[in-house]
Amino acid sequence: MLSLGVAGSVITAIALRWPGLLGLALAVSGTAYAALLAIDEPPLDVRAVGVAAALLAVGELVGWTRELATTTRDEPGGAWRRPVWIAMLAIGTLLLAWCLLALVDLARVEGLAIEAVGAACALAALVVVRRLARASGTRPL
Repeated sequence: MLSLGVAGSVITAIALRWPGLLGLALAVSGTAYAALLAIDEPPLDVRAVGVAAALLAVGELVGWTRELATTTRDEPGGAWRRPVWIAMLAIGTLLLAWCLLALVDLARVEGLAIEAVGAACALAALVVVRRLARASGTRPL
């Protein structure tokens, strides 16, 4: 696990020079965390929320660093807007991941109410797919 974490950090540093390696760097870092989960086997790991937000923030910050390294100048006011945007993305990731963990924890509970919520979610997914298909002009299944 430690070697995967170190490899992810090294590849992230290299990705500052070659941006095509950023996806690999984030994947290796995520794999280090997945290996920890495979060995540790926690029932429901709430640290995953922080890891997801951290990987998103690192990816965005490396991308921003690459943009700043180019010869073009940033637009006026971009020096404070971009960090705020990255922070908002990370916070949104935290909220979404917490909601997903709460949903997974709720799904482990059995009962009629949980099955009703699942059926409502399935129906909502079908409605969304149908509307997206109608908007794109294709025939839904």
